[in-house]
Amino acid sequence: MSRQEFLQRLRDTLTGEVSGSVVEENIRYYEEYIRGEVLKGSSEEAVTEAIGDPRLIAKTIIEASENAKESSSGSFYSSFSGKDQNVYEEPGQERRGMHYYDLSKWYWKLLGVVAIILFFFLAATIVTGIFSLLAPLMGPLLLVGLIYWFIKGLKR
Repeated sequence: MSRQEFLQRLRDTLTGEVSGSVVEENIRYYEEYIRGEVLKGSSEEAVTEAIGDPRLIAKTIIEASENAKESSSGSFYSSFSGKDQNVYEEPGQERRGMHYYDLSKWYWKLLGVVAIILFFFLAATIVTGIFSLLAPLMGPLLLVGLIYWFIKGLKR
């Protein structure tokens, strides 16, 4: 299916179901997406096939629009204003993205093991450092403790 056929089917399915601004916004989005992929070397037919059936996409947009009307008093959609704003975000809405780090790769596991080993070496270094500082004091402290114990024992 060509880009024009895809966009026309999407427009026909959306028209009358959602507001005109939502229709134009989504048409513009998919048109820009298809153009971008074609510039990367894909054919229009391959891109539209990868996107899927325009009627199914329209059904999803219609359901999202209905859910947005139920959950908020204002319009959920806004015009596309740049990279920092998603098509479905309200103007002025703060972005709340979720960051996901895939830690299942072998190098992340290796990094975790190395970090744990370094932590234990650091802990052992601190403990031995404390003992090395206290070792010269242990002899006199033990001597003072023995004298105190001996004197206390004589007073009984």
